[in-house]
Amino acid sequence: KLIVPTNVEIKVPESVNVASENELKAVKVTAIYSDGTTAMKNVDWNLSEIDWNKPGNYRITGKVHQDHYEFPIATDRADPCIGKWKGKYYFIATNDADGNHSLYMREADNIPDLLKAEEKLIIDSNMYEDIKGLLWAPEFHIVEGDLYIFHGATSGEFFYEESHVMKLKKDGNPMNAADWSRPHRVLKKDGTYLCEAGKNISLDMTNFEIKGEYYVVWSQREFLPEDLGAWLYIAKVDPKEPWKLISDPVVLSKPDYGWANNNVFVDEGPFALIRDEKLFLTFASAMIDATYVVGLLCADKNADLLDPSSWEKGNYPLLTSRSAPGEYGPGHNSYVIDDEGNVWNA
Repeated sequence: KLIVPTNVEIKVPESVNVASENELKAVKVTAIYSDGTTAMKNVDWNLSEIDWNKPGNYRITGKVHQDHYEFPIATDRADPCIGKWKGKYYFIATNDADGNHSLYMREADNIPDLLKAEEKLIIDSNMYEDIKGLLWAPEFHIVEGDLYIFHGATSGEFFYEESHVMKLKKDGNPMNAADWSRPHRVLKKDGTYLCEAGKNISLDMTNFEIKGEYYVVWSQREFLPEDLGAWLYIAKVDPKEPWKLISDPVVLSKPDYGWANNNVFVDEGPFALIRDEKLFLTFASAMIDATYVVGLLCADKNADLLDPSSWEKGNYPLLTSRSAPGEYGPGHNSYVIDDEGNVWNA
């Protein structure tokens, strides 16, 4: 399971009946991999090999379609997230170019076009009196049909950092800053704020839905009585107001492996990927440098997700700076599923 799967075979239908180019473009092939998994793939068919004015049998060639992206696709950006909303794709990330004082968004009809899409400002440290900077780790999440951005922000210095949630207004345009609500600070179930400046911070809050219930997982660091690093917590939220917890926070993970303690003791950047009956929750550990890695928690969908014993934690990182040549510090990633059902790791 530690070996990277490779493609070993492409299965092509022996024959198909098509009456137009569009019907032919819809014909897919099956890619088979060394670990036994399969995936359906689009094909760039050589359409010129068919005369559509002459019915008959034709032999046609083609090449499996593959999108390739130069690394990095965006400079001075961290904690990337790609989301899909009403047929469009959106890209957002932490902005290192201005010291984390703003969040910009891109919009495109598909993922490849996001690379050169124009950026629009969504929020900065001048818009609200209580948002002064450290706008970190924005993520798109759809909760009961509404679009939200979960992000970190501070009203002062680092020790004021807290998770916030912005909601897109009804029929709003995600690229229009005015169509987003004022950021809400996350509240505990008793109505008090999740964090108190100087005592603890929260960041990297993510959201997912299982069997009609919505959960959040986030990174929280307690400074008193002793700083033991950043831990991952989970709780249920009110889907009508997903900045409000409706259960007590439960600790999911602590940076208890050596690879999570390189230069700093941190578990952060969780993001969920649900496949079949399994919930996979990746997270980032260590310092935001070449030691930054991706770890994994997993649970059955039918399990009690608020029970720590329902989760299994991997004892090794899934991604490190050695996983892909030239790509360093792969921690704090996210996932998006494109129109073809392919899962992309951002």
